[in-house]
Parts: sequence; structure tokens; C-alpha cells
Amino acid sequence: MADFNTHLVGAGGAPATALVMTQAAAHQAVMGYFVLGVIGGLLPDIDSPSSIPLRVAFTLLAVSSGFLAVFAFAQHYSLAELTLLWLGSFLTVRYLVFQLFTTLTTHRGLIHSIPAGLCFGLLTVLAAHRVFGASALHAWLCGGFVTLGFLVHLLLDEIYSANLMGMEMKSSFGSAFSLGSLENPAGTLALYLLLAGLYWLSPPPDAFLQLIFSGETYRGVADRLWPGRGWFRGLLQLTP
Repeated sequence: MADFNTHLVGAGGAPATALVMTQAAAHQAVMGYFVLGVIGGLLPDIDSPSSIPLRVAFTLLAVSSGFLAVFAFAQHYSLAELTLLWLGSFLTVRYLVFQLFTTLTTHRGLIHSIPAGLCFGLLTVLAAHRVFGASALHAWLCGGFVTLGFLVHLLLDEIYSANLMGMEMKSSFGSAFSLGSLENPAGTLALYLLLAGLYWLSPPPDAFLQLIFSGETYRGVADRLWPGRGWFRGLLQLTP
């Protein structure tokens, strides 16, 4: 399996750079897309009890749940009571819910699959569009980077499970880049139903698809693949 650093670097860098080159999005937005790609590249391992993303995610979720509890009862209880309420919410989510989640999920189960990656992407689309008021194009770019990072993770895991030099396959080969689980048909069906529902709730992807499948987008990248007038021309000059 590819390590944490490989997943971190492999998710989102190239497409984010391409968007900068073609000026299809502002630099600030592209930085956000890259971060989303990195997050997407870490999501497949949230079903592993020892994974860094899972521990970080549950810690953040526990802290957030504590503050939500405090905000909900801030007008009714004393500081001491609110402190205990925050602590109780934090410990419940961080340890009890965490333990329940790791017990109910298995590593490289349904979460570690292509439809799960699409679901995470569509959840991002919905959050960006409905919660943060992003345009349909911006929301789909956000979701696209999450899904892309997720799929890059799956692909890297699959590549790392194959010893191409020795033409050998590890026992994990084929379990990373999957469409579901034959051992869990009910869960797989539920995952696909969730995917269909999330797509139905999402804004139309027309502008996103037009950007992705436009020849002009790729011509802009192709025109700048190699330096036309020498490598790093003018780099050491103080002014252009």
C-alpha cells in the first residue's frame, strides 16, 4: 500500500497546476481545489483504525460536537456545567463513536471503493453549493478534486500491491480499485442508491462537463507543456 506521503503528493497536484496554466480558475480557488484533492486522497483510509486521517477526522468532529453542545445550551447552564457538557460530548464522539465506527467498518471495505469516492465528491458538491453558496461550476470542481484525490489513492494502492519487476501480485491486489463488495451486496446496493440520490440533489453539471471536455482547455495545457524559448528564461532577472 502506498504510504501517507505518497497519497499526500499524488492527489490533486497535476490538475490544479493545469487549472492555473489555463487560467480556468483564480489562484486562490485553485489552492482550495488542491487542498480538497489532498483531503480526497486521504479519505479511503478512514476505515482503518490506525490511519492518520481517521484519528484527525474524529478529533475535529469531537471538538466540533463539544462546541455545538455548548452553543445549544449556553443560555441555560453555568460555565462549570457547560464545561462538563463539552467534555462529555468530546469524549463520547472521540472514543465511543470512534470505537463503534471502527467496529462496524473493515479496512478496504465499501468505503475503499470507487462509488464511495463518487459519493464523497457529490457530498462536497452539495456542501459547496447549498451551504457555502458556490456556483455550480465551482461546486463541481470542488467535488471533482475530492473524487480525483480519492481515486488516485485507490490507484496508488493498486499499483503498490503489484510487484511489476518480479511479476508478482500481493494478496491485496484487486481490493483497492473496486466497484463494491460481493460479500456485502446489501451495503453495495445502499451505496449505489446513495450515489444516485446525491447526484439527483446536486446542481446541473453542465458547466463543469463543458470545461472538462472542451478541446480549448487541453490545447491551453498542450501549448505550455514545454518551454518555447529556452528553460527558465528570465528567472534570474529582477524585472520582466
